[in-house]
Amino acid sequence: MVTRLAGAVIGMAAGALVLAYVVVGWPILVVGGPLLVGVALMVGVLVLTERPRAVLAQRRAVQAGTSPWQAAADTRDEQPGRGLMSGFFEMPAALPEQRPAPSDARPAGTR
Repeated sequence: MVTRLAGAVIGMAAGALVLAYVVVGWPILVVGGPLLVGVALMVGVLVLTERPRAVLAQRRAVQAGTSPWQAAADTRDEQPGRGLMSGFFEMPAALPEQRPAPSDARPAGTR
């Protein structure tokens, strides 16, 4: 899957370079040539590192739940949602009651 996507990316970059060469002329090759080589190198590195990354992700999925942080939280009987930032991003269930202004209050800016 990644190899096909890599081929598509390199093909689109080459197509863009050819189109730019047709429209602008040879000076575009000064910038476009190194960019195409850079794209090809980056995609090549991505393709070469994808297989080890997938193996590592699979190994981590098999060992899920054995992290030291999870084990420490389990030994201290911590419940989810009870940490330092719990509730920080939650909206309150109801807004506090709004009291009307007293009838003898003056508008702001008046003396």
